[in-house]
Amino acid sequence: MKIQRLDQVEKSKVTMEGARDAYKQIPIGKADGTPSYSFRVFTIEPGGHTPYHSHPFEHLNYVVEGTGAVKTGTGEER
Repeated sequence: MKIQRLDQVEKSKVTMEGARDAYKQIPIGKADGTPSYSFRVFTIEPGGHTPYHSHPFEHLNYVVEGTGAVKTGTGEER
């Protein structure tokens, strides 16, 4: 079992074209021996965003604090 404080995980700017004021941390990923699973934490500053995009895999968006919207191919969820 890995126990990791989030404030000890490197935070990097999201460099995807169209992203603004978005940062990513990976507390659990390939470097931890999980080749098909990663746990990522995103921080989106007020007014920040990532561009509309999709993934060929399932993932979860969970808002810890604040508000936001997730746009899907069929609409927008708040």
